[in-house]
Amino acid sequence: MEKKQALLRSLVELKAAHDHASKELTAIMRIAANASKGSAIVPSLTELRQYKHALATAKIHATQAEIVLIEYSIPISPELPSSIYLQ
Repeated sequence: MEKKQALLRSLVELKAAHDHASKELTAIMRIAANASKGSAIVPSLTELRQYKHALATAKIHATQAEIVLIEYSIPISPELPSSIYLQ
């Protein structure tokens, strides 16, 4: 049951991170679309950095979910504590 809980938690975190990255990209694309129509406003460096950070967070959560899925099919070595896989 512990692995199932870890998988569900990882998927929830991945979904939240993905949603956040999508919102950041939507805001950037809205500004970029207006800029292509002649608006002088372009996405700021801060907005681009926030999107980059959101993507990095989503990648981390995707990796964590992948590790939990791998643990379902490959038993964890008894020498290694399982907590190292979910950090």
